[in-house]
Amino acid sequence: MKRFNFPIILLAALALAFQQAYALPSDRNQPLNIQSDFAESDEIKETTTYSGSVIMERGSMKIVAEKVVIHRRDDKITRVVATGFPARYSQIPRLNQEPVSASANMIEYKISKDMLYLIDNASLDQEGSSLSGDRIEYDVKQSVVKAGSNRSSANKKRVKMVIPPKSFTEQTR
Repeated sequence: MKRFNFPIILLAALALAFQQAYALPSDRNQPLNIQSDFAESDEIKETTTYSGSVIMERGSMKIVAEKVVIHRRDDKITRVVATGFPARYSQIPRLNQEPVSASANMIEYKISKDMLYLIDNASLDQEGSSLSGDRIEYDVKQSVVKAGSNRSSANKKRVKMVIPPKSFTEQTR
């Protein structure tokens, strides 16, 4: 797996997708709203599963998936897993910025590690730049992105990066 560090493209890319890191400041103070066709809470396993056209919103953050599983420990959310074909995520990272959008068949966020994983048919777009591959990992604390292909898959997808021309021109003041 190749290591990429793309702060321009991924400034806050999916940063704390289900929490707050680089999201709009007002997102932190918003309630988490979830709509689905079905919901099931398992207190022993400490999970809540939402299925059937799930829409999850918190401020500017929006996740659309077929299924979302929220894992808890001691009444605190530890991990969120969204699946779909694909599951989609979007969030406005800062005022006056275009939304970051991502999709993958599985989107997983591990809160304690501040790690976001886009797994299987993964793509990430922001301000005209895009990154795609079988798997994209984003370390929120370090602002490091890794993208790669699934070597064992018959339809392995090479990493593809598109950087718009405006990224290569100097800004004049």
